[in-house]
Amino acid sequence: MALRSDASYRFERGADVQAAESASRRCVQLLLEVAGGTVSGAAVDAFPNPPQVKELTLRHDRARVVLGVEIPSETQAQFLSGLGIEEVGQGSGSGSATSVWRVPSWRVDLKREVDLVEEVARLFGVDRIPSTTPRGAVGAHPFDAIYDRFAEVRRILTGLGLDEAQGQTLISDTAARWASPDVVLLANPLSSDMNALRPSLLPGLLDSLNHNLSRRNGDVQLFEMGRVFSLQNGVAREGWRVAIALTGARDPRFWSGADRDAKADVYDLKGLVEELIERLGLRGVVYARRPESTALMLESATVTLGGKLPLGQLGQLLPTLAKRYDLRDAVLLAELDLDILLARGNSARSFKPLAAFPSIQRDVAMIVPEATTHEAVLAAVKQAKPNNLEAVELFDVFRGKHVPEGHKSLAYSFTYRAADRTLKDEEVQAAHDRLIGVFQSALGATLRA
Repeated sequence: MALRSDASYRFERGADVQAAESASRRCVQLLLEVAGGTVSGAAVDAFPNPPQVKELTLRHDRARVVLGVEIPSETQAQFLSGLGIEEVGQGSGSGSATSVWRVPSWRVDLKREVDLVEEVARLFGVDRIPSTTPRGAVGAHPFDAIYDRFAEVRRILTGLGLDEAQGQTLISDTAARWASPDVVLLANPLSSDMNALRPSLLPGLLDSLNHNLSRRNGDVQLFEMGRVFSLQNGVAREGWRVAIALTGARDPRFWSGADRDAKADVYDLKGLVEELIERLGLRGVVYARRPESTALMLESATVTLGGKLPLGQLGQLLPTLAKRYDLRDAVLLAELDLDILLARGNSARSFKPLAAFPSIQRDVAMIVPEATTHEAVLAAVKQAKPNNLEAVELFDVFRGKHVPEGHKSLAYSFTYRAADRTLKDEEVQAAHDRLIGVFQSALGATLRA
């Protein structure tokens, strides 16, 4: 019945099977003394299978090694004899003195030699046994370094305000094909909901979002790290990915602020991805917008290293799929190849002293075709190679009055600074004019008045 009682607490640890005889004799004695009864005859013992008497061998040198303290053999024997354990023999085993001890029936806890050593330590005094540093080699494994990098990724993402999720490796083939057409199916699945190995972490994160929303938590920002599986030339391959999912409010609920009701958007997602990539030490990452939607995303962009090596993707979930998961707000998803991130990342950090000389800023507002991206502007800046350019910042995007149809206005701030001197306006203006010339020739830009 699984009921706890004082009796169960006592007897589940064992009881003396030989106690019946002494208990019955004591009962008879009390009957004679109190009730004036008489004994009718000798005791009758119905015990067809009495347990064998247990005997344990103690190696006295072994006790000294285990305890790390010198206790004479005679003292060890004296301790055990004082507990009612009977010494029934002595001998010599493995070149050291040994003794054989008969375990009394009420000591059901004495089963091995080390139990006798424990009794010796208890009576000798644990406080008299000196403490020593454990000896042994510190284990090392090649995966230790990988684990440390995984821990670093977790630290970065949790520091950015995300919560970690843990999804199932097995998912349904329907959900798996939203992420990839090449799915590894199980030969003998337990159910139709777990009949494929996940090719992506995104279906599991969508389940986590639905789980939160069903419990009235609609503002969720999650990440997950885990293995994914894909088919390459008919062979199953395994790799590591990291994925991010956002939905609901951008920031926790607060009583004031102009953006307190703002929802998470694709720029929040891209900012998280950029921060992760920068913290891991990757350079030359390119974001390219896809012209059409995919089976999973309405609007999305590919993430590549140097424009060639695929690194992952990010974008907004299709509204039809969001409806299947009962997700009301826009769902932003990103997934990156963790193996490439860790292999190509550079964890080394360099530092330079604070600037000792003042900077000079120049602002440019220019009208460019609608298809012109911020990435294209940065590429034009690299092409121009202006002297002493320290930073480039996009601070305004405008469409509307005085901007032709099919165009937009981009406003940038450029910071110039020399490390060894104060710049003059003439040399800054010369570098800035060269930069504007590249914008006009490479991007077809027109300066706004």
